[in-house]
Amino acid sequence: TNRCFPFWEDFQQCYFSSTEKTRADCVPARDDYLECLHHFKEIARVRAIQTVERNNYAKNKANGTDHKIISKHASAKDDKSTVERVHKLEANVLNSHQNLNDIVEIYTIAQSMNAEAAFTAVNSLGRIYSAMWTKGLLKRTKGPQQDAAAAKVSEWLRDNYRQYTDLLRSMLGHREAPIQVTSLRLYLQMMDKEGQALGRAANNYVFPNDSYLEIIETVLNSDATSEHLVRTLVDSYLNSYDDLRLYFYRNVAKLASPDYDPFKNRGNKGARKNTVSDTFVRHAFAVMNQIRTVFSADSDASLWIAMPKTCGNEPDVVRAAAHTRAFSEAWLALMRLPLTADIYKQILLTMHKRIVPYMADAKSLMDFLSSSYEIGGSVSLLALNGLFTLMTEHNLNYPNFYEKLYALLDRNVFHVKYRARFFRLLETFLGSSHLPAYLVAAFAKRLARLALFAPPAGAVTAIPLIYNLLKAHPSCMVLIHRMSEDDAESTDPFVEDEPDLAKCNALQSSLWELESLQHHYYPNIATLAKLFSEPFHKPQFMLEDFLDHTYATFFESDTGRKSKKPPALATQPPTSLIRAGDALSDFMAV
Repeated sequence: TNRCFPFWEDFQQCYFSSTEKTRADCVPARDDYLECLHHFKEIARVRAIQTVERNNYAKNKANGTDHKIISKHASAKDDKSTVERVHKLEANVLNSHQNLNDIVEIYTIAQSMNAEAAFTAVNSLGRIYSAMWTKGLLKRTKGPQQDAAAAKVSEWLRDNYRQYTDLLRSMLGHREAPIQVTSLRLYLQMMDKEGQALGRAANNYVFPNDSYLEIIETVLNSDATSEHLVRTLVDSYLNSYDDLRLYFYRNVAKLASPDYDPFKNRGNKGARKNTVSDTFVRHAFAVMNQIRTVFSADSDASLWIAMPKTCGNEPDVVRAAAHTRAFSEAWLALMRLPLTADIYKQILLTMHKRIVPYMADAKSLMDFLSSSYEIGGSVSLLALNGLFTLMTEHNLNYPNFYEKLYALLDRNVFHVKYRARFFRLLETFLGSSHLPAYLVAAFAKRLARLALFAPPAGAVTAIPLIYNLLKAHPSCMVLIHRMSEDDAESTDPFVEDEPDLAKCNALQSSLWELESLQHHYYPNIATLAKLFSEPFHKPQFMLEDFLDHTYATFFESDTGRKSKKPPALATQPPTSLIRAGDALSDFMAV
């Protein structure tokens, strides 16, 4: 913060100018900086004083003598009087500018250990500074419009206001979620009054983004940020107010940039490289992933900072292009950061529905999706939807797309979490009538071969898909009509390990695997595979009906089915453990 930055500069100068042997001399400078930030020694001293006061109070009460409390705010008995004192001080400040010094006492109470009094003081300061912004007392005035005394008072008020906002920032990192939410609401209310005051002075719409940036930076970088705080920020503000959402996206892009200097305008000497933490990535994605509102030029803007009655130029907050650009820059900046595997997959899961349609230029996602598609495994499966959207709606030309898709089709695909999603897309990709026959034949052959080793839930998906492919591409029907050679040494010309679809010889092979599946141990799969021995008069299957099968659904279906006739059982119960003539009877004879 501003008030602590000189201590930071002293510590930094000492640290970088010292050697390893003399670096211990910088400990006092470091302690001064930490004390300015966190007030550890001050808090410890207050607690020690309070302990002594409570002990004295208990001793005097036991002796029946009069007692005097040294501190106004130490005794629990004075909680009520302290709250009343805060309200009285607030009224004095609001009624007369001669009582402005009472702000210092209210701020002192706001930092006390008394939770009720501190909470009252924080809210009281919020009302005081809101009134001051309305009256223009906190506005910085340039030129000879202010006399020297008024300028001093204004500067003093701004310094105290800055201390108050620093207190609210520290409360955003409090371990208790209700305190975090309260500080967020108060901080945004202060920002509202500040924006309105600046707008009236400039006769235009002004968004106080310096204050807003501090809020976003604290929330996203704090390890203490709770789900309640994130949910309040999204539901009560970002999904409700277009200006807060616009500048949130802009601030995320700024904070994620390697060129961002967190010490800019704080008296720094030279820019520092920005280091983005894992905490920032996690919280930024958590907030952005929950934002559901998109600005529309057809609807009126909902603004947290009210628009002045007379406004010069049209501000960005009412321009759809500005919102789209901010949205795009924020997501692209987040995708450039090191992502955890979980966040990476969640981005790919929502890419085609929540990101691509609202990008200023959807082709800017090509590098991210292409690199994701090259990774392999489940990440490649999840990248398919986004890539397909870019290819069909934005004319993306992805070379060797089907070769890469063919490589993803292996035994593991029947066991991954996103199996149903993959086969939906696979049917879509292979549904075009313009695909060459050798390409469709390669996929049909690969599916048939994998179905031999797949679990029942995988085989019951592959067989209908093969049927649909042959139905949609009659040129591949030769695969089920080709007769096998009588020579026992004849081999299948299909080269299973060949990555080139044109060279794997699938079209010269046959789907003999389907005949093997007609003898599958699970009767439902065997019945399904026998459809290929009948004329193709049936319509295409609805693949969606076969995607969600598991061992559990098969077991439930079979156990719930009524049998047409009772199963054959032994009618003569055994009378002994080993019957005469059994193989064990000779060994057991005595």
